[in-house]
Amino acid sequence: MGKQSLAKKKRQGLSKWEIIAIPIIIIVAIWSVYSFTQSPTSSSSLTNSVSTTISQSGLAPDLNVPLPVVCSSTSNCPSGLTGQSLTLASFKGKVVLLEFMEPWCPHCQHMAPVLESLYAQYGKQNVVFVSVAGPWNGATASDAANFISQYGGSSWYYVYDSSGTIFSDYGVNSTPTFFILSPNGSVVTTLNGEQTADALSGALTEAGAT
Repeated sequence: MGKQSLAKKKRQGLSKWEIIAIPIIIIVAIWSVYSFTQSPTSSSSLTNSVSTTISQSGLAPDLNVPLPVVCSSTSNCPSGLTGQSLTLASFKGKVVLLEFMEPWCPHCQHMAPVLESLYAQYGKQNVVFVSVAGPWNGATASDAANFISQYGGSSWYYVYDSSGTIFSDYGVNSTPTFFILSPNGSVVTTLNGEQTADALSGALTEAGAT
């Protein structure tokens, strides 16, 4: 190609297809970066998406609704439930580590031994451990009981939220999610996804664990 042809091509600038393609490439690149930054890395999303109802005062929802207690094993009770119940509001005056979990959630399975170690450290003090198992993706009380048998956790309270009401009241849409409540019932810390023992221990101490 001669010098005149090259000079002519430079004067013409970008072709029509180049003008169309460049903005598309930029948009795709921006969307890819955004999608990557929004992807969860250490929690399992639930099939329902709910918004938090925790008040601006920081107080946790007043949960006086009786929640059925999960068996430590289905061999003890085939239904997965003990026939007993408890209310979360009954623990006011103590620090509460409140875990929302699902039996099928791999991140909840990974957290089981971490919670066991924390319970061994704080369970005989002024801290109450409560795990709330939800019904999403077809999870049942029996599934929660089998989870306890396989992964541990029989030392503290496991309850089954059959309707998902408690999950909704706390605005939980991924598991595990942890709420650390102070003795007066306020939410001191909220943590989503897998956590280290040190992170949870620090949150308990901040809430007043002794």
